[in-house]
Amino acid sequence: MPEENRESTADHARRDVLILFSISLATRLIVAALTLRPGYMDTAYYAAGAMRIAQGEGLTELFLWNYLDNPPGIPHIGFLYWMPLPSLLAAPFAAAFQGSFFALQLPFVLISSLLPPITFMIARNTLGKRRTSWMAGLFTLFSGFFFPYWTLPETFAPFALFGSISLWLSGRTPNRRSTRTGQRVLIGALVGLGHLTRSDGPLLLAVMMVAPGISFLLRKGLSRARTDAKDSLCWQFGVADAGLVILGYIVVMAPWFARNISQVGSPLSTAGTKTLWLQTYDDLFCYNCELSLSSYLEWSWPSIIRSKLWAMDINLRRFIADNCLIFLVPFTLIGLYRQRRQPPFILASVFLILTFLAHSLAFTFPGPRGGFFHSSAALLPFLHVAGGEGIDAAVVWAGRRRRWNTRQAKGVFSTAAVAMAILLSAGIAAGKIAAARTADEGYREVGRWLEAQGYPLEAPVMIGNPPGLWYHTQQSSIVVPNGDIETLLVVCDRYGAEYVILDRNAPVGLRELYRGHTSSPRLALEAELDDEVRIFRVTRASAP
Repeated sequence: MPEENRESTADHARRDVLILFSISLATRLIVAALTLRPGYMDTAYYAAGAMRIAQGEGLTELFLWNYLDNPPGIPHIGFLYWMPLPSLLAAPFAAAFQGSFFALQLPFVLISSLLPPITFMIARNTLGKRRTSWMAGLFTLFSGFFFPYWTLPETFAPFALFGSISLWLSGRTPNRRSTRTGQRVLIGALVGLGHLTRSDGPLLLAVMMVAPGISFLLRKGLSRARTDAKDSLCWQFGVADAGLVILGYIVVMAPWFARNISQVGSPLSTAGTKTLWLQTYDDLFCYNCELSLSSYLEWSWPSIIRSKLWAMDINLRRFIADNCLIFLVPFTLIGLYRQRRQPPFILASVFLILTFLAHSLAFTFPGPRGGFFHSSAALLPFLHVAGGEGIDAAVVWAGRRRRWNTRQAKGVFSTAAVAMAILLSAGIAAGKIAAARTADEGYREVGRWLEAQGYPLEAPVMIGNPPGLWYHTQQSSIVVPNGDIETLLVVCDRYGAEYVILDRNAPVGLRELYRGHTSSPRLALEAELDDEVRIFRVTRASAP
């Protein structure tokens, strides 16, 4: 290509990236402005964490949302189950704009606005087609079930950014050794940031460890003349690359490991690994129950196998709906097949398989409840590039048989596909935003009721969503345990909770209490709010 044509193409690409980023930023700002509060526990948790940091209280929590680490009391050491980066990103905005949920979303607005341009550049570098690159970028902008989540102070946007860039860079090998060294360290740092975002971030590190081997096998397959000496040299470079990636990862993660060692005596808390042995999702909230390999095996092999098959089924459906926008499934598979010799797409496929298996066979209950959904966000740029490539390939195939004007047909089908993505995203966002407007509204009433009783903020109450209650009211709280009335009273006695707040999501063992069909001499119904929230006062246990 003549030099002037290359410069013109580069100028067009830069302009397209800037336009797509501007459209993405405007769209994300609109969604953020319409999202008035956290809609569920995860978002409330990170928002509360950002507020605590902004208040100068560090990585601590005035609530307990699980009992996996047998917490001694409140305040509790923060981020032993979930990772801290989303709260750290939001904390400066929490300090500058106190009480503004919109402000907490601003760093995530910016981060998620980078994803469509990144997808565009991956498509442009891989396919060299401007129209297909725009289509893939718009798929990432209007990404269906992900669309209303990108701006939330949550793990979606940062993990997608760090994960997708690390996967892309790992599949590209610079010619210059100095550039290659810096790139590998950068990849490790990105993986470290991914781990600081999500507990399953080490899956990315595992992919980076096999990246040199995949590149070597591809080169060897394409060049049969390679000698044993050259093979040995390539393996040496591969080992060095892996070492540089680990170095970058450790540089980022070392402060976090040191903090955990000083707080809990190990680089990472063991609370999260206990979810390997859950027998139902609600066991995540059990109190003083054994979660171990032996207790898991006592559950029986038929039950274990059924749970794994159930998780794989749910996650496969989520992949089809969440990651492939439903209608893109066949085109995505076609595109992945056509890109089967491209290292970044091979690595993305390896990560897809790893995270699918981890969230189905290992973390069997948290995975289908959101773990796989969150983790797979890093794959969207590659899946959407593959989807765009698949649409083009399908149009060419059909056009030859139906004698279409292929160029015109590609434009029509591309426009239709983007329109479908926009409509799907708008419909999902409308429902999620409407639900978020009223989410936890009862908790504000609970806060006002407790204030009217003169109940101190530092004294805990028991409730279903402690981070949500703290975000709205600053009230200390502990989670309702998955158990019966006796378990509930044991937990209240240990942590000093004088009020229990139940709603329609009460655990199975407490639903009869919530409905008024059973009672306890130590639990007196004090108030009913909005016909859904019931507040019980706990009578102190009598001395033995």
